[in-house]
Amino acid sequence: MTKDEKDEKRFTTLESALHLLDLFSLDEPELGISDIAGRLGIANSTAHRLVTTLMTEGFITKDQHTKLYRLGTSILALGNIVTWQSEIHKISHPVLEVLVQRSNETAHIGVLRGFEVIYLNKMECSHPVRLLSYLGKRNPAHCTSTGQVLLAHQPPKVIEDFLQKKLERYTSKTITDSTTLLNRLKQIKEQGYSLSVEELHEGVSSISAPIRNPKGQVVAAITIAGPIQRINTRTIPNLIELVMKSANEMSHLLQVESRKNKAVD
Repeated sequence: MTKDEKDEKRFTTLESALHLLDLFSLDEPELGISDIAGRLGIANSTAHRLVTTLMTEGFITKDQHTKLYRLGTSILALGNIVTWQSEIHKISHPVLEVLVQRSNETAHIGVLRGFEVIYLNKMECSHPVRLLSYLGKRNPAHCTSTGQVLLAHQPPKVIEDFLQKKLERYTSKTITDSTTLLNRLKQIKEQGYSLSVEELHEGVSSISAPIRNPKGQVVAAITIAGPIQRINTRTIPNLIELVMKSANEMSHLLQVESRKNKAVD
């Protein structure tokens, strides 16, 4: 085997290992070898070798009672570093707090990962609606205001690739046609915010606006979500203004944080 062939094989194995780690979530914290192999499209023996290697490094551990595998302490250590050092997570709490107070709705900070939205921070209002969301929760991007506002600011190739996938229906108002979604994304980019009404959960609406890094790139979104009885035609204009103001505040704080880091360096 040549050096290039060895390097290619090593890279393929690394990719598989990373995809394997990505299979675990709060919804599915434990998986068996067959589950892992099936989702990665590899043989059980290959999945077992990958799991064994990751166990050696502490990234995966085996529950002796269920005989299933889950993420290990090495992932926890990395996760803590990411959480506490993330600039967005660090500065978002006071902004979310003010937004919740002024809107009386639950607020989130989310980012796009592949075809899904992941929530980095969340603050609930005093009368939250049951959204089944939590830190680390993943939701489909095409039918959430967070996902739509983030998709709207992606490069054309990313949007094109996204529109090639099947758009799953969650409610009668979920957009499942790629042309309709593309038009929605263009509108969102022009107006600067996204409004989703009962597209993921019946009876729930949400409003999102983009958060930009110091280079002007959209890196996250701030969102409020609540029942249609509270987020409706009467309240939406004011709520949009609040969300966009919060997004601008977050963008400004990212710039300030960036300047601080440069000064320290």
